Amino acid sequence: MLIGVARRIVIDDEEAEDVVQDALLKLWQVHDEVDNLPGMARVIVRHRCLDILRKKQPKVSLNGIEAEDKDEDTMDERIERMMSLVATLPTMQQTVLRLRHMQGMEMRDIARIIGASEVAVRQSLSRARRALFEKLK
Repeated sequence: MLIGVARRIVIDDEEAEDVVQDALLKLWQVHDEVDNLPGMARVIVRHRCLDILRKKQPKVSLNGIEAEDKDEDTMDERIERMMSLVATLPTMQQTVLRLRHMQGMEMRDIARIIGASEVAVRQSLSRARRALFEKLK
């Protein structure tokens, strides 16, 4: 069942098997603390697959600077540029984006804080990301 979940996300059979093996190892480490092992296994597999897909996405450059450039000056410039772009977003999108990506908060917690549904938070976050991506192009 876990391999099937992984295959649907990453498409590659070998990669799916590797993901499941990693997930089972992680699950073994925390199995005493988990009530629903099958559910937790699916979550771990899904998250690991999404991490793999994210790593495969092309990197966006800022002003000709590759996103993987680790030079301190260019990193400061990138952060400054990104923060100025975030400041141009509507207030709700700014708030959701900052709470999620800068504070690392979960969607349900953000929804509780701003008094909106989790669906509305996800939609606002998606719109904010899309707007930033368009501005970065």
